[in-house]
Amino acid sequence: MRPFAIAMLIALASANCLSAGAGSPEVEAAITQFRTGKAPSASELTAIEASINAAIAAKPADERARYAKALLDRSKGERKVAKDSLETLVKQSPAVAEYHATYGTLCFEVIGDAGAFEKMSLASTGRSEYEKAIELDSTLIEPRVGLGKFFLMAPGYAGGSYRKAEEQANALIAIPEGKGEIYGRSLLADIYADKGDWAKVEEQYRLAELMTGPNANPSAALRGYAQALLNKKKDPAAALVVLERCRAVAAPDDARPWHLTGEAKKALGDDEGAIAGYAKAISINPAAMNSRFSLAELLEKTKKYSEAAVQYKDFATRFPADSRAAAAAKAAARCETMAK
Repeated sequence: MRPFAIAMLIALASANCLSAGAGSPEVEAAITQFRTGKAPSASELTAIEASINAAIAAKPADERARYAKALLDRSKGERKVAKDSLETLVKQSPAVAEYHATYGTLCFEVIGDAGAFEKMSLASTGRSEYEKAIELDSTLIEPRVGLGKFFLMAPGYAGGSYRKAEEQANALIAIPEGKGEIYGRSLLADIYADKGDWAKVEEQYRLAELMTGPNANPSAALRGYAQALLNKKKDPAAALVVLERCRAVAAPDDARPWHLTGEAKKALGDDEGAIAGYAKAISINPAAMNSRFSLAELLEKTKKYSEAAVQYKDFATRFPADSRAAAAAKAAARCETMAK
């Protein structure tokens, strides 16, 4: 089975998810924060964790607080812990579509660390949880995107099917008020990219870019197209053209177009341009984890050892749960030695 890349799913549109009743304002604010897809700062994370722990201490059976705690664990890199928590929640509250959707996502997020047989079990469970979530609420975005990705990426003998993936994409586009359109068009673009039909890929992202209404997001559409060009078509020069347009419409606090600019520049062999892109991303969002690690690597590669040591050390300090933290700490020491 090919690896799954569904980490973004938990950030999708929680507003139309069926919940088991609202928790405290602090808990619901924490859930919303985690599901926006924007990583909280260290100070924000500390405050969020404190409010969640206080809610659980006051009412241990508060399932919304325990759901928020699972999302907190996930944000800290403890996905297996989060998955186990969601497994308990879906058993206790089987009528809550939101929990089934998140549990399905977490099954796929931990699949990379599982053995061969466990991978099959996790994929089956993840698919079933997505299907259950849709059965409970057909307007949910997260499980339809997840199912679409599953059908696209799984081999035929395991349930993979372009037709079934397209069905989920079209269902997303049909969700009222355009809430799922950008995700549906992005999924269709992924399907066409898998088939090598880049004219249709461009068409879908263009339609997504031209969406109108409250759910229009031209920046996300352009960013998705740039990622497809960069990672699937392996055309970083074309990606840079799209990213120039993306940066022009992106929110001032959105670091992602700058990270992708760094990635495209690096792919073209422009190390200094890549360094500038990653540095800009970090200046906008100090929690831009991948930008910081890539910046450190390129600073070391270009023999800027003192600067590289600072970035490696910051990475290890800020993101201790990341699998690269130990390597970053060692790299920091190595670069400090080289700088002498």
